Amino acid sequence: MSAQIIRIPRPTRIELLRLRRRLALARRFYNLLRDRETYLLETFRETLKLVVEARSRLNELLARAYASYYASLYLHGLEAVEEFSATIPQTLKLQVGYKNVMGIWCYTYRFADIPAPQPHIPVEFSDIQVSRREILELIAKIAEYEKILVNIGAEIRRLRRIVSMLEKIYIPRLERTIKYLTMKFDEMGREEVIRIIKIKKKLETRRS
Repeated sequence: MSAQIIRIPRPTRIELLRLRRRLALARRFYNLLRDRETYLLETFRETLKLVVEARSRLNELLARAYASYYASLYLHGLEAVEEFSATIPQTLKLQVGYKNVMGIWCYTYRFADIPAPQPHIPVEFSDIQVSRREILELIAKIAEYEKILVNIGAEIRRLRRIVSMLEKIYIPRLERTIKYLTMKFDEMGREEVIRIIKIKKKLETRRS
């Protein structure tokens, strides 16, 4: 029994009231954590759906871009493609921010100063330029979504450990302790009543 209940040096009725308050608080905290876990799981599923959709769209755009690239190679040659590529900046600025997702801070990514499509170029090059902005934006969004999934997944695992501890260890131990103390105080109350009855009978016997 000692391993299954909370050890109290001097069990009193006031301590029993405190334990009951702790039990009520633990149950309320447990329900709040379960609700938060449910909301986080729903957010995780929605974010995962967004990642799948963004990756599917990115694959479509990349397939079109590669088709235009190989068509440009076939029609204009490697030198023309390299000459056109030299006019495009090789680096881009990535702006990193923060946002709060269900109480979890996550990164946001956005490319700044994406070059605009250049006029008076072959159609094959134009197709690549038109899809360039959307491809870069999708890459940033996918990175953002995947980081959100990592952070939410870590928070869900942490919540599950706390919920499991409350459900399987802390709350049952409080309940057993309260039950043990209640039975002990009830037994002490019955013994006190019996003792008072015996004393009363002895006094009546002496008076008679």
